[in-house]
Amino acid sequence: MKSIRITVGLFAILSVFMVMGCGDDDDSTTGPDVGIPSELIATWTYQSATINEIPVSLGLVLGWDEGTVSARFTVDSDGTFVYEELDSEDVVQWTESGTFTVSGNNATITITSNDDGPVDPPDVMSGTWALDGNELTLTTIMEGLTVVLVATK
Repeated sequence: MKSIRITVGLFAILSVFMVMGCGDDDDSTTGPDVGIPSELIATWTYQSATINEIPVSLGLVLGWDEGTVSARFTVDSDGTFVYEELDSEDVVQWTESGTFTVSGNNATITITSNDDGPVDPPDVMSGTWALDGNELTLTTIMEGLTVVLVATK
């Protein structure tokens, strides 16, 4: 009887370890294969912005603090991104980071942290992307307005 309890006990312990070791290997936005097109993996510098086809300042659309004169973002192959705002001497003034996912020509940016710490709940923005050579166009709808941002490598 004692040997049956030991066998059952060992089987239960092994089962727990096997279940714990079986993580969901396919569910990830990190790692080398998250579907980011290779042409998007780069550092992009914002060039211009429009709202309903009317040119506006990048600072207005991106909410820059005083002293910020440009911004860039880097998309990595593991599905992460980093957004940086820069001053006139290219010193980083503000940073945000999170995930960048793509499905066809749709892109979703999820901001999970910034210079103030974790963003909870995360900010999620989505829209479409189009690439023409080294020029990336991102289009989204914000408060009923069509916002288009253009960036270059």
